[in-house]
Amino acid sequence: MVQIAILEDDPSDLASLKDCLDRYAREQRQRFSIASFSDPAVFLEQCQPGYDLLFLDIDLPAMNGMEVARRLRERGSTVTLVFVTNLEQYAVSGYAVDALDFVVKPINYYRFSSMMRRALRRIANRQSREVVIQSAGGITRILVDTLYYVEIRDHLLIYHTEQGNLTAWGKLSEVEAQLAPWGFARCSTSHLVNLRHVDSVNGNDVMVAGTRLPVSQRRRKAFYAAVTGYLSRQ
Repeated sequence: MVQIAILEDDPSDLASLKDCLDRYAREQRQRFSIASFSDPAVFLEQCQPGYDLLFLDIDLPAMNGMEVARRLRERGSTVTLVFVTNLEQYAVSGYAVDALDFVVKPINYYRFSSMMRRALRRIANRQSREVVIQSAGGITRILVDTLYYVEIRDHLLIYHTEQGNLTAWGKLSEVEAQLAPWGFARCSTSHLVNLRHVDSVNGNDVMVAGTRLPVSQRRRKAFYAAVTGYLSRQ
């Protein structure tokens, strides 16, 4: 099921958008879960990392939709964004926050359905390259490419990412199995490295996104082979 959020303060426009989503779901046999918000501050406070698609009105009170989008991206959100606007000239600004597209009010269903097909393709592609981290603070979804390495310390997993560190309980062996399809390799008992972010390997050390990590004697041969194999495929 695709999780959709709508931030729209006009009841009539909200109803129109929901009608389009209902029609698309019927015609394409899709299942949507839809949550709607009218207040940007409330949305940002209650926004869940599980949303796949966000329809975002640009012309909102107190805080415009572009600012909401910027704040989401600063948090590391990868949600697919679609702006809904009657101010078409502002829609080009959406590229700065990696928006998929914009929908002009009043909504034309046939253009809407074309946009939805592209949105669902993007969501499916993104989900295939995401990892879900369950921690005490909740659930966080991150793109695999933004994960530098994972270490285990006192039975606590620490995910080092572009957006900062995340912690969770678990076993590094289970994370290794989960991330195996995306070019990760163990350089030591305590470290699982994203080979995409390896800067250099020298003797007993590997530089990963500017951080020096140990390469253990027991894992050196296999780790070197993994690095060489990864680079040969690039």
